[in-house]
Amino acid sequence: MQKSVQTPPSRTRRLQRDKDFTGGRLSSFREVFLRHGLPGLSLAVLCFAVPGLPTAFLEGLARGLANPALYGGGFVLVFLALAGYACLIDGRWSFARLGWVVYLGALSFWEEWVFRLALPHMLEGAGISVWLAAGLSALVFGGAHYFTLRWKLQWCVGAVIGSLLLSRQMQVHEDLLLISAFHWIATLLNTPRPPGQNG
Repeated sequence: MQKSVQTPPSRTRRLQRDKDFTGGRLSSFREVFLRHGLPGLSLAVLCFAVPGLPTAFLEGLARGLANPALYGGGFVLVFLALAGYACLIDGRWSFARLGWVVYLGALSFWEEWVFRLALPHMLEGAGISVWLAAGLSALVFGGAHYFTLRWKLQWCVGAVIGSLLLSRQMQVHEDLLLISAFHWIATLLNTPRPPGQNG
């Protein structure tokens, strides 16, 4: 009697589109970082050259700086929970998974700085209302995911809606670290595996 060997089901492309004018599927961390992470980080750094934005950045960190033990403990708890989840979904641990959790945390922080503080602050300075500035920033955020990460349209729409919700939380709490934590949790739950293992 011959044993049949079953091949594992291939992962569907849950997030990414088929090849189009924006390129092919991103299947490595290097590709994701060069197309999405590095441009976002560069933009986050450039924002510090805009007058008034360094002050807005420090104001966004004020609660965390005033309560380092509380925020440090919160960071550790969130990190351990997300790292545990990332390892449990496939039942194995690796440095690549841990690195992915750390990367998503850093990415969440600099994206929140750019899209929840810096860009809306600049738009408001140009005379645009708070909520129109938040809406325009959300559209840019969703568009960035469409072109850099090649997400399907429905996921980009979800990113726009999530961006608006985070903008509301930023208005209520005025706390960049708290909003970054929300973003980190949502991003890890949405993409828990490193590139090449995701859909």
